[in-house]
Amino acid sequence: MSDRPRTATVHTLDQGPVTVPCPSWCLGVHEDGLDLVDLAHEGPETVLTVDVPHGPVQLLDAGLCQYPYSSNPDDREVQAAVLLGTGWHRLDHDALRMLAAQLVVHAGRLRDLAAELLNAEGAL
Repeated sequence: MSDRPRTATVHTLDQGPVTVPCPSWCLGVHEDGLDLVDLAHEGPETVLTVDVPHGPVQLLDAGLCQYPYSSNPDDREVQAAVLLGTGWHRLDHDALRMLAAQLVVHAGRLRDLAAELLNAEGAL
């Protein structure tokens, strides 16, 4: 592997072609035709796929992201982008750990509900 920094050339509306450094986690795919402030670095996504009777369903798409030229200083930091409901939410380390903890609690509730369902089915 090369020690040279990874770069990508992006064709922006406001700055023309711009060569930007890519973090090691970035997939290196950037959308052309945006303003430089909208340039995003995105990492590979992790997805929870659950099997239901009608086939697999994807939940909780998540991956690293960064908008290094954003006018919002918070967006310049590396964050996790998580698809919750119908929208993407950018979370920092603490918020992502809190989400993971809430999912663990919810998984326990689903196990309890499954036990309740089993008892209800047996009572019929």
